[in-house]
This record gives sequence, structure tokens and C-alpha cells, in this order.
Amino acid sequence: MANRAIWSMRKRHEWLTTPLKKKRVKRATRVRCGLQDAIDRKSTSAEAK
Repeated sequence: MANRAIWSMRKRHEWLTTPLKKKRVKRATRVRCGLQDAIDRKSTSAEAK
């Protein structure tokens, strides 16, 4: 039982060394939380320059 805490700590440090992969968010989800609007605004301002 005492081993468990040490094991999880070791695992946590291993996770910190590997970079996290970005999660794929569907367009419908982005639209629902307003992210898509921000992405659209960002892309149009980049094209304008």
C-alpha cells in the first residue's frame, strides 16, 4: 500500500517530461463555446496584413 504513492509520483514526473499532445476539438464544439469566432477573427486579420 505504501508503494502506491511513490509509484504515482514517479509516473507524474515521467508525464511532465513528455510534451502533451493537443486535443482535437470539433468545429461544432468550437462554435458552441465561441472559439471559432476568435479563430476566424485571427485569420482575417492575418490576411488583411
